[in-house]
Amino acid sequence: MADERKIRPPRGALIVIAIGLLATVAAALLSTDKPLGAATLEWVEESSLPNPKPVAIPGGGEMTLSNAAIRSTEPNAGDYTLFRSSALLTIGAGSAVGHGRLRCTIVVPKQTIIAKTPKSRASYPRSSDNLADQEIHDTSLVEFSSHSTDLASVEVGDILGSRYTREPGIVVEWPPFRIGRQVWQLGLPAGRPEKPLRLPFISIWRTTTTPAARISCTIETAAGSTTVKTAGALQGQG
Repeated sequence: MADERKIRPPRGALIVIAIGLLATVAAALLSTDKPLGAATLEWVEESSLPNPKPVAIPGGGEMTLSNAAIRSTEPNAGDYTLFRSSALLTIGAGSAVGHGRLRCTIVVPKQTIIAKTPKSRASYPRSSDNLADQEIHDTSLVEFSSHSTDLASVEVGDILGSRYTREPGIVVEWPPFRIGRQVWQLGLPAGRPEKPLRLPFISIWRTTTTPAARISCTIETAAGSTTVKTAGALQGQG
């Protein structure tokens, strides 16, 4: 027994080792946005929406929508499909948009419900005092019943990129929610952008009907207003 006590690690050392293991596990959990038990879902179908022609901005310049698309998962046991609608708005370099108000909207059909994250709507970007500082994640965690769990992780980083914009001073606000639509209101900084201003946006939905969306962006300045828009549905469904 005396020899066994000599080779046994001191109790204090064991406590230190246990604390270290717990800290390692905690750090691993905090390093990911996906909690244990969340299902990773793939976008299995995709339809691109038409690219509209660029529209002239009052006072000079133009803007257009591109990369507009709808992507969906397979239906779950309740016949709900999770889908995302997204687009990239590009405002040309030198456009007269200083102190302008920009409003981008996604409208979806009836029988469609906005998906929710554990904290908010699954729409990006979120309200922000400076869009350039807003963090981006590669995936979105949404409440969706699939694979015996109520949480699903889906990809969003492919459309959002590594950051929303490099242009400082852009303010984003979500107006009060209305069923069947997601709206972003953006306040643009003074002056004309020296480089093309690219602004991605995306919203995730769940539906029992064919995924579809109407997407539009309207810029308002002291010189007037103009709108660019596109629309479409997931082909091969419905």
